[in-house]
Amino acid sequence: MLSKVARGAKDSEEEGIKECSLSMNLFGRKKQPDIGAQSSSSGSSSEATAKAAIDKLRETTETLEKKEEHLLRKIDGEVKQARTFNSAGKKREALMCIKRKKMYEKQLEQISASKMTLETQRLALENLNINRAALQAQKAGADAMKQMTSQMGGVEAVEDTMDSVEEQLADADEIGQAMARPVQLGDADDDELLAELEELEEFEQEGLDRKLTSVKGAAKNEESAYEEAELESWPSAPMPSAPTSMPSAAMTDEDRELAMLEASMAM
Repeated sequence: MLSKVARGAKDSEEEGIKECSLSMNLFGRKKQPDIGAQSSSSGSSSEATAKAAIDKLRETTETLEKKEEHLLRKIDGEVKQARTFNSAGKKREALMCIKRKKMYEKQLEQISASKMTLETQRLALENLNINRAALQAQKAGADAMKQMTSQMGGVEAVEDTMDSVEEQLADADEIGQAMARPVQLGDADDDELLAELEELEEFEQEGLDRKLTSVKGAAKNEESAYEEAELESWPSAPMPSAPTSMPSAAMTDEDRELAMLEASMAM
């Protein structure tokens, strides 16, 4: 029974030494750089390099977390074996278990510190990646704004254009006001204009009177000529005796006009 326990303690010690050497290889020795990886990463863009580094840090952190879980199980096993050996009166084997537990705890502290460093680096790279993307966006925006400002001629050109627009609008307003203002008809006042208008009315009235007088004279002349023509056309017969009675009524204007019309048609 004691030989089996001693053999188990020896196997645990050898396994602990192997894990310790593995831990030393992981944290103590410097890994040789991969020349091919360096050449490929140098040829890639900075964005791809940052992403690859972040993925590598995250992967390494996950590996260290698994190592932490393994060391915790080892520590629990060594504690149980130490209690077993101590109960059996094997102080030496129990002390060896305690030593291995201390070694595992030291490795656990190193892994925790390394994991904290990796987490810090990963967060820093993520922040730098975000800041780089934001800086590129800000630079692109600044370049676009600079180009558009140059196309517009700069701030002074824009100010000159706006001043010209304001001047043209002011001129257009003044022109509209001038066009809406009534035109002055010389220095004549209203009395003079009314007097001139009355003269024009009197002149027109006189012209109408003259036309009426001329028309009446022409009608009278035509009536006289018609009466003379009637007298000439009568036969040379003895004149009849004077009527004993007066005509019933005098010839009206309509009768005279009708008679003149018949005479003109007979001619």
